[in-house]
Amino acid sequence: MGSLNLVVPVVLWGREAPTHDICSVLLTRDVKTVVTGTRDGQICIWDFDPPSLKLTARCLLVGHTSSVQCLAQASLTPGSQYIISSSENGEMCTWDIRDGRCLEVFKSANVHSSMIAYQMLNVPDSRLFCVGNYPEILVYDPMTLEVLFSLSARIEPDWISAVHILRPPRRNDEVVLGLTTSGWVKVWTVSEREVRPGEAIYEHESKMIRSLNALSMVCCDYNQRTVLIVTQNDWQIYDAGDFSQLCKVSVPTGERWMGGDFLTADRVILWTDFGQAYIYKLPTNCIVESRAFHNKQHEGDQAFMYGIVKPQHLEHLVNAPAWQYIAIPVSSGAEKLLLRGDCEGQVMLWRLADVTDHQLVQIQQVQPFRCINFAPTVNHSLMKSWLAMNPSPVGVLDQLEGEKNPPRITASLFLPLQGRLACGREDGSIILVPATETIMLHLLHGKHHHYHNWAQPMVLRGHQGRVNCLLYPHGESNRYDMAHLVSGGIDFSISVWDMYTGNLVHRFVVQAGPIVQLLVPPPTCTPRIQNCICSVSEDHSVALMSIKERKLVLLASQHLYPIVTVKWRPQHDFLIVSCQDGSVYIWQMETGHLDRVLQGVQAEEVISACDEHSQGVSSTDAGLANPAVHLFRGLRHRNLAAIRHAAQRGIQQVLGEQNNQQDIHDHSKLRTCPLMVQGLRTHKQDANSHVLFFDIEALIVQLLSDEYALMSPGTLEANELIQSSQYQRMNVLTHPASPEGAKKIAAISVFEEFFGKVKDKAGEMEKKMKEKDKHGILSKVKESAENVQTLIQSKVESVGIRPTSLTPDKEGNDGRVHISRHLDITAQTLQIGQVLMSLLHSWGLDTSLDTTCENILGLLKPRVPVSFGLLSKSGYMSLVMPTWHPVPHNQMPPINLPPELEEELPPEMVQLEHLTQVFTSRGHWEISSAMTTHHLLTLVSLANTLQDMNAATLIPEQERRRKNHMQSSKSSQGNNPQEVEFAQQQVVIKQGWSRLTALHTVLLPGQVAQSGSTSFTPPMVEILARRWQDRCQEVREAAQALLKTELSRMGAEGRKVLVEEWSAHLPSYTDPLPTTVPTYNNHHEAMQSPKPEHNSTKQQNSSSHNNQTVNNVGNGSHTIVSERPMEPHPHLDEEHEEEEPMDGESHRDVVAQSEGRRKQATAIILLGVIGAYHGQDSQEGFGLGQLAMQTSKALAYLLLAPVSSKMPGHTPLRRAAMDLIGRGFPVWEPYLDVAKVLLALLDLCADTDRLAPSMKYGLPLIPEADSCRTASNALTCIAEARPPAFITTMAREVARFNTLQQNAQSLQMNLHNSVLYRAKTEILRIMDYLIQHKRVFIMDLMVEVTDIVLHCVDPGHLKSRGLNEVFPAICGFPQVSHCPHTRRIATGAKNGSIAMYELRASKCQMIPAHQEPVTAVSFSPDGKYLTSYSMMESKLSFWQTSAGMFGLGTSQTKCTKSYSTIPVPEIVRMNPQRLPKLVWVSNRTVVLMMADGTEHRFNA
Repeated sequence: MGSLNLVVPVVLWGREAPTHDICSVLLTRDVKTVVTGTRDGQICIWDFDPPSLKLTARCLLVGHTSSVQCLAQASLTPGSQYIISSSENGEMCTWDIRDGRCLEVFKSANVHSSMIAYQMLNVPDSRLFCVGNYPEILVYDPMTLEVLFSLSARIEPDWISAVHILRPPRRNDEVVLGLTTSGWVKVWTVSEREVRPGEAIYEHESKMIRSLNALSMVCCDYNQRTVLIVTQNDWQIYDAGDFSQLCKVSVPTGERWMGGDFLTADRVILWTDFGQAYIYKLPTNCIVESRAFHNKQHEGDQAFMYGIVKPQHLEHLVNAPAWQYIAIPVSSGAEKLLLRGDCEGQVMLWRLADVTDHQLVQIQQVQPFRCINFAPTVNHSLMKSWLAMNPSPVGVLDQLEGEKNPPRITASLFLPLQGRLACGREDGSIILVPATETIMLHLLHGKHHHYHNWAQPMVLRGHQGRVNCLLYPHGESNRYDMAHLVSGGIDFSISVWDMYTGNLVHRFVVQAGPIVQLLVPPPTCTPRIQNCICSVSEDHSVALMSIKERKLVLLASQHLYPIVTVKWRPQHDFLIVSCQDGSVYIWQMETGHLDRVLQGVQAEEVISACDEHSQGVSSTDAGLANPAVHLFRGLRHRNLAAIRHAAQRGIQQVLGEQNNQQDIHDHSKLRTCPLMVQGLRTHKQDANSHVLFFDIEALIVQLLSDEYALMSPGTLEANELIQSSQYQRMNVLTHPASPEGAKKIAAISVFEEFFGKVKDKAGEMEKKMKEKDKHGILSKVKESAENVQTLIQSKVESVGIRPTSLTPDKEGNDGRVHISRHLDITAQTLQIGQVLMSLLHSWGLDTSLDTTCENILGLLKPRVPVSFGLLSKSGYMSLVMPTWHPVPHNQMPPINLPPELEEELPPEMVQLEHLTQVFTSRGHWEISSAMTTHHLLTLVSLANTLQDMNAATLIPEQERRRKNHMQSSKSSQGNNPQEVEFAQQQVVIKQGWSRLTALHTVLLPGQVAQSGSTSFTPPMVEILARRWQDRCQEVREAAQALLKTELSRMGAEGRKVLVEEWSAHLPSYTDPLPTTVPTYNNHHEAMQSPKPEHNSTKQQNSSSHNNQTVNNVGNGSHTIVSERPMEPHPHLDEEHEEEEPMDGESHRDVVAQSEGRRKQATAIILLGVIGAYHGQDSQEGFGLGQLAMQTSKALAYLLLAPVSSKMPGHTPLRRAAMDLIGRGFPVWEPYLDVAKVLLALLDLCADTDRLAPSMKYGLPLIPEADSCRTASNALTCIAEARPPAFITTMAREVARFNTLQQNAQSLQMNLHNSVLYRAKTEILRIMDYLIQHKRVFIMDLMVEVTDIVLHCVDPGHLKSRGLNEVFPAICGFPQVSHCPHTRRIATGAKNGSIAMYELRASKCQMIPAHQEPVTAVSFSPDGKYLTSYSMMESKLSFWQTSAGMFGLGTSQTKCTKSYSTIPVPEIVRMNPQRLPKLVWVSNRTVVLMMADGTEHRFNA
């Protein structure tokens, strides 16, 4: 699983420690962390406490697929927390050792044998010098893993076997010494300031020496004159001046040197593959201070070995150990440490004490001579850590009783359709246990510990010896029987089980070796092969066996070497087998004939070409297009599941297929199991540990899908989850009032009503059937069905056909566990949510909340400290070890258990409970910031989901009652006592979830600090920023709430530091923004052909000026640069596929640029959030300054950028830009082209009526619908924040549109495709919103508002109906009056004029009427007179409109009478809700009704 999804891993380690075959070690410069790499690819991080000499395994890093050859620190600066690892297949990774996150991954073609981190002069960051199986020295940037430059050889180029870097005194460059495998010493002089990126630097000097295949080369740091070179057979000292040999010492018998270093200027230490090290004193000709330096070595002056560094018990090691020597500067000199890790998993550390010359003389005088033995200071291993734990770490099968030494788990397989975990064991048995119940049993307290049938296992016995592999064919393809489970063992057999009954269906024994792998052929094979399974054996054979026919189809057994991979070529009926020696065997599956054997390049090409045709087209739900068919099938067969499914599909059609039959839901998570269980083994001989992966998005989708399935469309509308009626009402007004349109609207409403009735009918039917079940009706039906099944089966057997699934014999299967064929998905989902929320909740911080969680919400307290994991880049994992506790022992609070419980429990259980309490309250939040972020996102999103589900709980019984009540409440009327009690209970539940959310969103840092913690790790703002527009709505809202809270908690100073850090990544857009509003609806075409789209865009910008005017564009053009543009990465997740390299670029360059672009995107979102919520504070730096301008331009660019392959139309980054422009519009407004922004947002939400539900709707949407909903919400925020800006801008665009509409025919323009025409519904919705919520601003801009409303409302609606019927919201203002007889609308303006709209002629005339704002206007009933009143002027006027002769000419409106009115008090003028009104009592008499109730009559 990648980092795109929010996934929480939890590890069940088991009773046995994982194998840790160490092949590389690293002790950090601060002597606080030890890192060990293994031959199996894992890396272990150990915490080391020098004062107490305590070594504790903290976490295991899983990701490398081969042996970790070398480790290095990414930086030598104090406090650096990053390391680099390299494996023998070329994988390089950068890790954060604080939490184990993988920050960067690079697969190199070069395999490194040694890596050295070095701080070069005048370079802020360290550089990584790497050598290996290639003829150069590669210099990397350790954080990006980008090759900066290389050191190459002109003379005798060869593999570099050893390297050393030094900086001579009084020089401003570095000297790099390299030694090739053929014995050539190379000297390079390097200054990075003079090196161009990617440039090769050649050596300055070369010399041939007598040292072949050197393992290490070290220059003495004390004098920089002597050099130690170590080979397998000897070590030598050379003079660095001319590289002349000074001395040579051979290896002790039976051992091989592995490396060495200088202890002092005259002492060296050498270590061997035997697991011990030797300390020598150098001869005088090797000591620089001696007069005999560089002279010929005398016979009596030899290197003197006086010390041996070895463990207390020297054991024979199968593999050579890994060593590291490090000298730590201290005040008294240097602390010399030697670190060793071996294949047994032991980590040893020696403190090497200095031996003075006087002590050395005394040692030499003692006879017989004895070397000084240095005993290890620290000796620890994972096995010792596991043995010290009491009780042992929990395993997945610890509940099995009567097994003191249970067999190891050798194979694991999770079955999501059954909710079970299958575990094959060393004794040949297979255990099937319910996964969630087993997890609850081991990790959580609760009543389930007293249930005798809880997590009851099923045991399958049939193998003789270890079970090597398991396969569930139906999980790979639906063509297999759901009941079949296949297992392969060490006894050469393959067994097919009916896992529902526990019977052995068939046993295949066709291969002559243990079965190591089971596979399923692709679905495009022939029908016969599709019913087969494929097995790989240790005898180098591959077999195809038909489960349906129960016989062998193909046995491919002529391979000479072990099998590496099995590929398929279905269109040619080929099975392709790749062996360890590189050969490829091609078999014909139907005939069993060996077609050919390939070697070399041909073999590689065949293997690489196989994947192109291996994937078949999976079946979809196309056959379920008509839900009515399934509805009536369900009614006919009384299948409640079919009825619910059909009704749910009907709701989806109501939501997303009203106009274009397009489903708006993103179905990628609808069939994903929220829980996956994966077996984990660090070595093939280990027992399986198990990693639980909780997929948060899948869990939320499953919960909401079950909830929404219970709701009719009317209920969804009532809960504000959809807005179809509101949008439909607006949509009717914006379209012509034709009979066809009316029929269509009526059909949609009937469709909604029909499915609402269907849902209600299904609920009533279910209730009635349950009532009838009391009389035994359903049980009789079931019994008769079973009888029919028995008869059919006996008939089939009499014909001679053996059924694929065996019916259990009632007499022979007494006491056997049977698995139900129908898993309760809802109950399993609730159990998964219960487990996850219980493990993540902060128990012990709020006692009253803990009580609420246990008794009302259904959470359970953990039994043990939980070993969490963390997923990072490329799916690499960090798994917390059970031996480590985040709270140090000396900071542990006192034990706080009830006295009676403390007396009852044994001491080890008391200690375990105490550790669990400390971990769940504070230790959980002290592990790392990344883990805190993921866990808070999970808690808050799930709590909000459960709160939104009509206050759901995690108690199964209570949840069933709640859903039954939802079904029964549809038919019940009135407020009965049960309804009132249920409502009160829901209020309590909602308050509980709300308190839990508040604790983990706002109060957590303070509560953790009150519990005694001083090292709370706050959430990482960059992770929250990248999830600002997450695909899952609930995760999105949780990320936004947490990020806003964290920014507020930082304070102004913290935000200032954050702004300074991320503003460096903010792109600066000095070029003009794109001048055309992007067309998001055709983004697929743009992605398929980006280059033609850019060309056409250029042509359109130059030739279609009129169309630009429609879309509010200027005359500038967007410059397209030929080189790769450095623009923000549209995909915020780290798992998205990178772009293809351009000419002259390497894949590494593309990855590095993508990472930089991703940081740019994060910076834009982060600074956009800070500006939106804190930007109006001048201290934040977002005033009228450069930062606000750059951020606003970056946001506008993301919104307005043309759709292309590099910037698709609907991405989380674009949605984030839309959202932040809306939220922070008052801050960005001075720097934005408001018209462009509004038109772009309107273009995105032009289809809101058919695409977007409300913001409360939790199920994931397709990208188009999500962008549509976000843009609609952004427009609402802009209109609410700046109503005048929105209204005036839209009025100006409407006036421009009307001008073009009058000349459209002559200009040959199609205005129906323009944004203002397509987005009429959305514009009208926003105007309706503003009229209801921003009346004060509307009154000042009544003419502009009327212009916009009349643009959106189709004129046909005003022919037969009044404006108060068509759009009643605007008629609530006394400044607007409509006369249906004359089809005129009059609107009073703030400047005293009256806007007279002639609907027949589509014209508007401005009449200067008053000197002050017009308060009210009103037409007489016959339409002959118009009255206007100005409260500020205290004047009332009558107006009459006269037309020309026979209706020709221009109509004129003139004032016929004017009256002075009584002045209105100032306090009344200031209240817009108490304005006077004009009411006609006859065709010539109008009444001025004042706010206090007084009336004044006036005659025309």
